[in-house]
Amino acid sequence: MTVKKYPTCIGYCALIFWVLAAPFTATVTSLPLFETLSLTFLVSFLFSAAHLTIRRQWHKLKQPWPLYLIGFIGIYGNQIFYVASFKYAPASHADLINYLWPLLILVMTGFLPNEQRSIKHLLAACLGFAGVYILLCQGDTGFDRQYLPGYILAFIGALVWALYSITARFFNESPVEMIGLYCGFAALVSGILHGTYETTQLPQSKKWTVLLLMGLTTQGLAYFCWDFGVKNGDFKLLSLLSYGNPVLSMLVLILLGMASPTRQLVIAFSLVALGGFIGMMPMNKDD
Repeated sequence: MTVKKYPTCIGYCALIFWVLAAPFTATVTSLPLFETLSLTFLVSFLFSAAHLTIRRQWHKLKQPWPLYLIGFIGIYGNQIFYVASFKYAPASHADLINYLWPLLILVMTGFLPNEQRSIKHLLAACLGFAGVYILLCQGDTGFDRQYLPGYILAFIGALVWALYSITARFFNESPVEMIGLYCGFAALVSGILHGTYETTQLPQSKKWTVLLLMGLTTQGLAYFCWDFGVKNGDFKLLSLLSYGNPVLSMLVLILLGMASPTRQLVIAFSLVALGGFIGMMPMNKDD
């Protein structure tokens, strides 16, 4: 456990960074999607490139091509769906749905070889989806179909990230420095798509600052920290800690005035977090 303590702490740093993902994304949602992704991933790549150059570690990037494909799909897929979801749904709604990824990890891990499934996994999943239902169907009008595209995008992003996090465990010998190259590919692809399908909008000073911070933290260091923690630390503990993120993210959105502290919002985020905690509780032998 002592050996895994340091990597686990590093992995938790990613969760701290991701608490800021929702307010950052909500701030730049008026910018074109691929422009946003190209700029933030470019910052992440440049940061990584500087690190690799200073430490002369570019040789670490010589890895099998399937690894590049998995990493690119995991990181770019998660971000493109997450950022896009904020354009079609309220920030608190998109963020909560995306935070189903820890619960999805829990459920899907139960189907892996040598893993156990129990009634608590079903209960955890039910609580999580009940929380989402309460938030999305709040008010007298019930479910608002105009936000459905955003909800679908947020859920796909959560699913992609859950699958990547599970897959990354089986490539624990791949260097963390690979993350920088994934970000470089993501910046290149986003730049091409932006130039082809979008019109450039020059960000204002505040948005430039947010884009820079996103590239350094939520789309930069967070990925490095999570990859290192998942591969070398206590994966189950990191999964457990991640269930507190929906509540922390909700509090940040409320404090910044990006979400109203309604009863439904508090209950919904709390149920998602509670579902995760229950799912990670030790199982009895008769489960």
